[in-house]
Parts: sequence; structure tokens; C-alpha cells
Amino acid sequence: MFKNYLKVSLRHLTREPVYAGLNILGLTIGIVSSLLIILYLFNEVSYDKHHEKHSRIYRISSDIAETDNAFRWSVTQTPLAPTLKTEFAEVEQYVRFIPSGRTRLELDNISYYETNTYFVDSTVFDVFSFNFTAGDPANSLDEPNTIVLSQTVADKIFKGENPIGKVLKSDNFPTFKVTGVYEDMPTNSHIRATAMISASTLPNQNNNWGSFGIYSYVLLYEGADLKAFEAKLPRIIEKYVAVIFDQFDIKVKYEALNIADIHLYSTFQGEPEPLGNINYIYIFSAVALFLILIACINYMNLATARSTRRALEVGIRKTMGAQRESLIGQFLAESLLIAFIAMAISFILIILLVPAINAMLDINLSTANLLDTRIISLMVIVLFVTGILSGSYPAFYLSAFKPVAVLKGGASGRSGIKIFRKTLVSVQFAISIFMLVGTAVIYDQMSYVQSKNLGFDKDQVLSFRFTSRGDNAKYQVLRSKLLANPNITRVATTSSAPGDGFSKQLMDIENSEGVLEQKGIDNYAVDYDFFPTLGIEFVAGRNFSREYSADTTSAVIVNEAMVVRMNWDDAIGKKVRLSAGDSSPLFHVIGVVKDFHQTSLYNPISPLLFIPQVDNRVVLVKLEGDVKNGIENVTSAWSEVFPALPLEHQFLDDSFIEQYETDQLRGKLFLGFSIMTILISCLGLLGLASFTAEQRGKEISIRKVLGASTGSLIGLLVKDFVILIFFGALPAFVLAYYFMNEWLQTFEYHVTMNALLFIGVLLVITFVTMATTSYHAYMAATGNPAERLKYE
Repeated sequence: MFKNYLKVSLRHLTREPVYAGLNILGLTIGIVSSLLIILYLFNEVSYDKHHEKHSRIYRISSDIAETDNAFRWSVTQTPLAPTLKTEFAEVEQYVRFIPSGRTRLELDNISYYETNTYFVDSTVFDVFSFNFTAGDPANSLDEPNTIVLSQTVADKIFKGENPIGKVLKSDNFPTFKVTGVYEDMPTNSHIRATAMISASTLPNQNNNWGSFGIYSYVLLYEGADLKAFEAKLPRIIEKYVAVIFDQFDIKVKYEALNIADIHLYSTFQGEPEPLGNINYIYIFSAVALFLILIACINYMNLATARSTRRALEVGIRKTMGAQRESLIGQFLAESLLIAFIAMAISFILIILLVPAINAMLDINLSTANLLDTRIISLMVIVLFVTGILSGSYPAFYLSAFKPVAVLKGGASGRSGIKIFRKTLVSVQFAISIFMLVGTAVIYDQMSYVQSKNLGFDKDQVLSFRFTSRGDNAKYQVLRSKLLANPNITRVATTSSAPGDGFSKQLMDIENSEGVLEQKGIDNYAVDYDFFPTLGIEFVAGRNFSREYSADTTSAVIVNEAMVVRMNWDDAIGKKVRLSAGDSSPLFHVIGVVKDFHQTSLYNPISPLLFIPQVDNRVVLVKLEGDVKNGIENVTSAWSEVFPALPLEHQFLDDSFIEQYETDQLRGKLFLGFSIMTILISCLGLLGLASFTAEQRGKEISIRKVLGASTGSLIGLLVKDFVILIFFGALPAFVLAYYFMNEWLQTFEYHVTMNALLFIGVLLVITFVTMATTSYHAYMAATGNPAERLKYE
């Protein structure tokens, strides 16, 4: 029986290659797009699951609340993790990752910079899974001043030589001995260390409960009760933390989050790598379903449109004794065969396309995941669901024809099938419109992010960093050389450029009633030239000045948000003590700057305090005129002052926009899948327009004989499709507005959807539809009526 179904199905496909080609192409585009989404989602949900013990590894994060401020931090204090190991029976082991910042490693007088370097406990390899290519993970970080390198870093520095036992120089520590090399951490890791230094290299790491900044992880025993463990965390607060922070009315809580959940579920600040979002998993899953659904709708539309051709076949088969069940089986076999061919082509295309897509979008999809049993199982399900879903209605509809009615020619005029077909087309339009609106909103927001006035001048500002105090000591020489170039107008230093984070520190600060009170204050250090270099305006008071030597020891500057937070009527002269609760000198506010965005538009503008300091590691250089010449001038000046150090620079606007890389990637993916959605719909419309023109051929001929113009006949055929657009637009607009508005709310500053956006999308869909269907409408309207009517 199956062999007969297959033979008949192949005969039908070869007999009508255009019809078969449209269906296979539509399904192939839908399946390829869905496979790409599945590979992307597979990567997103697989974060940190390569660690053998991932289900038992939890990161402890902090939730901190002040009287007028609250924030969630991915870091904790240094002694927390070892204390949990000592006092909680559920904890088998712990490890801490302490950011080292930008680290310079030197071999044979050649310097290499690494930004993802961490000090870690020697227990790191007991908790996390690393594949060592050289050295022994069991003892590689037991001693101070030892370092293990990723394979990429080891190859870069040692050029293929065995690095074990070799010594690297650095800035703040005399030397590091290389004791191990591990395979690069996968990109689907929430923290990616390119080099790890033994934590025992750092002095005094286990006694400061007042300072945050450590990524703390615990490995729970097999079978440990997570809820019981979490219920005990307040004990640590009461025992060690409250005694420090209660006096400042600051409340601290700890939260445990499994490492496999960090990428998609974390809402903490200060994550070491960009995060995903579980909502995008749902969105892209829906997109994959939409793409398959649209491809299935195409098949159903084309199959029902050609039902007139198949009706006679059904009537004759039933007359010859065929049962309805066998006819249903035949039609389902045809759709499954088309789905199988489309699936086979899709797998080949995916293997060919993924490398190009990875390069174009700078992502890391792996075709090896296609062999994963979960993806294979999912694709088998998609194959059968697609085949059965796309062929179900034609199968049950065509097999229900009455032989007598069919052979008399009375089976093709049923209005029910026409209504159903129009409904399917409207659903296609609705999905396409929804996707286009989503794409337009994402790109509007990304354009807004890039063009919004951030409160400072980020254009043509070059930034680079010193790695040691020794470098900073030569800053004045470098500054003089830089300012001697006409392409360079200003040079400044800071501890944190816009786009970076900032420090949070307990300070005594004068409130609106003139009383000093302790608060956690976001701050960073700047020199005299910082505000002029970035074009940040003052709304009150003045800038730090070289003319006032006391500025460096008694003056601070705040932004407008700090004035609002402190409820100051006049900020000038307000007192600040940079270390809360001690007898250090008081500083005074000498100026207020306009608010500017220190972090991304996801976050509100933070109340900030700026401390005067000339010994900062971040250098900002304002270029004018020819940018290329400006960069060459900067590089030349750097080489004169630091001949042995390479210069690694970045433009400030580039570093700021990096905060939205994941959103830009999702926007590109959404745009690509929107185009695929429209393309699949156009293929269906093309076939449907052809069949519609054929079915209404005699009507068109009669109208033409009676004097109808070509334009009116084209409008007659196209009009029905345009009407269906408006039926699909209403639910699409409602759903798109709801979901995209929810997405926009994740930004503190965002665009507002307006009617023009929806009208624009509607016009695009209408134009594409008319362009797709007009060809067949034109051919039908300009055909010779005599050819169609000569048999009547």
C-alpha cells in the first residue's frame, strides 16, 4: 500500500512541477528558517551545561536596599564563599572569580593584553569542568603567582611552544609561572576566563565583609536541599553583614541562582558577559512556529485551490471502488513526501549557510548540534506535523467529494472552501504583519539608542587604558605630545568612561536638613579635562581647576540626579566625607553637571559623584578633522612614550553601543526571519493568484467582451487579496502592539510606537501583495477571450 502511495505521489509531483516546486520551496524556506532559530535557541538554552556538575553549581548574588535606592548585584563580598563552605553542611566546595581587569602579560619584552583575566581559587577545577591540554588541574593553582592560560592565549604568546614552567612578567606582580593550558571556554558560558591566576597571589582576601566585587560560587552536595540552603543564608547576614550595614540602614540579602539559569534569567547588574532573556526564547520559538505554519498554509491553499483538478480524479477513484480512507492516505502521502524532500534540502542548505551566517552576524551556531538527539527528534516531529498538517485539510476535503456531484461538475463551487482559503490567507498576512511590526520597532529602538543625545559628546573620542601605575606616571609626557598635534584638541583621564560601570562606596553626605548621613554613593574619579573633553555642561558651580590646588583634596562634583536624590535646593557647598563614619577630611560640592548616560538606556541615569584625581587609567582623546590622521598621531605619540607596549584603542561611541550587541543581533535575526515570512507568503500568493486567474478565466473573458478595461479586470483580481490584508492586519496590530510595548518597557528610555509605523507596514505588505499577484492578473486580463470561450 505504501509503495503504491509513493508511486502515485511521485507521478503527481512530476506531472505538475510548478505546483510541486512552489510547495517544496515554501516548505524549505520555512524549515531552513526554523532550523536556524532552533540552532540559535539551542545555543541560548545550553549555557554552562557543558560543566559536568552544572546542576549543583550555584552563584550567590546580592540584593541591596538603601532607604532611597535599591539594586541587585551579581557580586558578593570576598569571605562569603569560604564561610558558606565552613558553616553550611550542604556546600561541598566553593570557588571565587575575582576580576583582574585589563592585564598585561609580557614574554621576551613583548606585551600582550588580556581583558578576561580572573584571580580564582585553586578549587576552580573541582567545581567547573575544564579540559586541560597541558599541566595538571589538580594542583596548577595551589601556589601563589601561578597562572593557567586558555589555548588561544597560550598559542598567541608562546607560538606553539610548550608553556609549562615558563615565566610571564606583569605589572602589579613580579612574575607568573605558567602551570597549565586549558581548552577555550565555550562561547555559551556566562563567564569566560582567558587566563586564571591563583587567588593566593592576592593578600588579605578573606576578611572584608564590607566590600563587594567577587563572583562567588558554591557546589552543593548530591541530594542537597536547595530550599534549606537558601533558608540559611539570612544567618550569614545576621552574623557577619548586619553589624556593618544596619547602622547605615542598608539591608543586604543573598540569592542563589543555578549557573545554567544565569544567562536567561539573571536580573543582576555587573554580569561578566552579555545576558540573554527567556522572553526571547518564547518569541523566537513562536517565530519558528509561525514560519512552519505559514509554509503549511501555503500548501493547504494551493492544494484546495487546485481541488477542481483533483475532483474528477477523486470521483473516478470512488466510482472504481476506492475507499475514503485510502484517498486520505494518498493525499497525506503526497504532503509527507513534499515535506520530506523539503527537509532533506533544508539540512543541506543549513550546513552550507551556517558558516556564512556566523561570519555575517558574528554568532556561533554549530551544525554539529544537528546531530543532537533532541534536535533530530524535533525535526522528525516537524516533518510529520508539517506533512500531516499541510495535507490534512486537502485530504479530508477532497476525499469527501460525492462521485455523482463531482462527475457532474458540481464539486468545485462550494463556498465553504473559499471562505476557509481566505481565512488561511488572512492568517498568513497577520503573521507577516506581526513580524514586520516587530522588526520595525526593534530597528527604531536601536536607531534611537545610537542617535539619542546621551548628554555627552561621544563622537571621535578615542579611549585607551593604562595597565599599571608606572604607565600613569608618564601620562603628562604623553598628554603634551598628544596636544602638540592639530588633530587632537583635548585629552583627559578618568577611572571609568561612559559605557563602563562605576564604583559604589559608603560615604557621609549632607542631607537637605544639613545633617551628614551614610549612603551608598555611585562615583568615579576624573581629572580637570574630563568634562570639557566630553562636552558635559555645568548647570551650577564650576569645574575642577588647576588654578585651585585645594580642589584635589577638598572638592567634588555631582550630577543633577544626585541633587534630586539628596533633595538639595542648592548643591553648591554641600559636604561629603568619602569614607563613611571616620574622621577623614570633608569635601565640598563645587559644581553640578547636566545628567548624562553613564550606562545603557536600559537603566535610569544614576546619581553620581565625581572625585578629582589625576592618576587615572582610562585616557580619552578628542579628535578633530581627519580621523585617520588623528589615530596615527595618537599611535605615534604612544610609541614614543611606551615603545615596548602595544596600543589598544577604541572609539567611545563603539564601546557604548557594544552594550546593545545582543539586541542588535536579535534585530538582525528578526529582520531575516521577517523577510523569510514574507517570501514564503509571496510564494503562496503567486501560486494562489495563478489558480485564481485560471478559475475565473471565463468570467474575465466575458467581462472583457462586454467592454471591461484591462485595469478594471486587474483590480478585480487583486482586490480580493488586498481586502484579506486588512482582515489580517487588525489582530496582527493588536498583538504586535502588546508584545513590542512589553519589550520596549525593558528600556528606561525608548521610542513610542505610533500610527505611522503601522500604516507603513500596511503599505509595504499591500505593495508586495499587489506586486506578487498583479502579473497573473495582468496575463488573465490581457488574454484573448476567444481562446477561453470557443468551447462554450
